[in-house]
Amino acid sequence: MKHVMKGSVSGRALLLVLAAIAGALVWGGVASGTPPAGVSTKATLADVTVVDTVKADVPPLIKFRTTDQVEVAQFSNTAQPADPSIGQAAFSSGWHMHTGPIIIAVTAGELTFYDRAGAVGSGCRVTHVSAGQGYFETPGEPILARNEGTVEADWTTTQIIPVGGSQREDVTPGFCGVS
Repeated sequence: MKHVMKGSVSGRALLLVLAAIAGALVWGGVASGTPPAGVSTKATLADVTVVDTVKADVPPLIKFRTTDQVEVAQFSNTAQPADPSIGQAAFSSGWHMHTGPIIIAVTAGELTFYDRAGAVGSGCRVTHVSAGQGYFETPGEPILARNEGTVEADWTTTQIIPVGGSQREDVTPGFCGVS
């Protein structure tokens, strides 16, 4: 369920959003693809329309621009660890993609991301992201996240998407034999 707070953004809320983005950029949730599996929680921290645009360049590393209002949504997520008795992750996000960039900051445990970026043939790129690290999800690119560790994984997700855009789009499974 999507909760949207429309209207003006208080200075404190905007500061929170910008701090989360900056923190994720310095250190580096996952949004429901083919249905998620396992035990997880997702709580909405903020879901706002940013009423202005931005042109923030920090050469040569960062170019961040918007040409119209965008929606910024933040979520706090948890996922239970793998179940050794069946040999697979207790949590899988399912294959999905997003309509804008997603910034993930892992705060406890570890998440493993599978995507097609730079993959050859039917393979996937595999990236392990531990507490204190971040990860960018690229818009329009299929991705799957799993908790393959032995402890609970906790993370925050910051989504920057077009106003009214989908926060998540499920995609057909079957990439690199991972679900």
